[in-house]
Amino acid sequence: MSSSDKMTQPSQRVLFLAEVITLSAALVAGCMGGPGVQGTFERTFNVNGPVELEVATGSGNVHVAPGSAGEVRIRGEIHARGWSDDNAREKLSSIQSNPPVSQDNNLIRIGATGMSLDNVSIDYIVTVPANTAFRGRSGSGDVDVTGIQGPANFTAGSGDINATGIGGDVQATAGSGTVEISSVQGQTQVTTGSGDIVVRDTKGAVRTHTGSGNIEIREPNDNVVADTGSGDVTVSGAHADLRVHTGSGGISIDGNPGASNYWDLHASSGDVTLHIPSNASFRLYARSSSGDIDTQVPIVMEGTTSKHELRARIGDGKARVEIETSSGNITLH
Repeated sequence: MSSSDKMTQPSQRVLFLAEVITLSAALVAGCMGGPGVQGTFERTFNVNGPVELEVATGSGNVHVAPGSAGEVRIRGEIHARGWSDDNAREKLSSIQSNPPVSQDNNLIRIGATGMSLDNVSIDYIVTVPANTAFRGRSGSGDVDVTGIQGPANFTAGSGDINATGIGGDVQATAGSGTVEISSVQGQTQVTTGSGDIVVRDTKGAVRTHTGSGNIEIREPNDNVVADTGSGDVTVSGAHADLRVHTGSGGISIDGNPGASNYWDLHASSGDVTLHIPSNASFRLYARSSSGDIDTQVPIVMEGTTSKHELRARIGDGKARVEIETSSGNITLH
């Protein structure tokens, strides 16, 4: 799987826990009740050339979309609370007059400027030139980025992440939120603690890992690695190298491995189902410790077989597919 070697190794996935813990600290600010006020601010920065956008929020949502060339427009929607009406209005006024945004040439920073944002939540709506790279960190808010060149890098505590139409690589790390990635021209790497992962129509290699969420990957155009502790994994339109592991969930694959490709499908206790076209061609090794193996496609037996183990050839047998589950059933059709 040479095209995915550039991506972060699986052993580094645990680093997301430190990110989540750091981000979650921002949520403490929302614990105090009291009167609340709302307001907005707007800022426009002129830029020349590729833009770097860095966003850091505690509990607010972030939406980034392409706009006019040569400028970055930011609208902040502020929700402030205080121990009194006057205190809340003072916070609102302070942020409106000096919002947490800054410019350093073509680097635009939003949030995390050293300003105290206790009991303040800010939603950001940002338009940027298409040639923009993004790096965002959110505690509990959702982050939505669409239509930029990238690369795009996301870290979220409990909010959802949505990235669409990114021209470069995408890397996303989330604690418990759902991550949805679609129409990415580069490589995609997603790690979550318990959230679901959905990846659609990606050109580069895809690597996904979640502790207990489900993984769904549609129409990948390169190698795929999908790993979950207890969720289900579904892949449709697979044709390159494929490696899928799940602890207690099921696996469902729809596709056709290329002549030189290798598929490794492993479930500890779930069922494994493989949907293949009539022109599929690969050598198959399937094993279930206590489940049944059912092949509803023409096969040629190879070597020793039993009720719980099968070695066979399908078509010319150019690719290689290995399927293993401890207690689930294996079905090919």
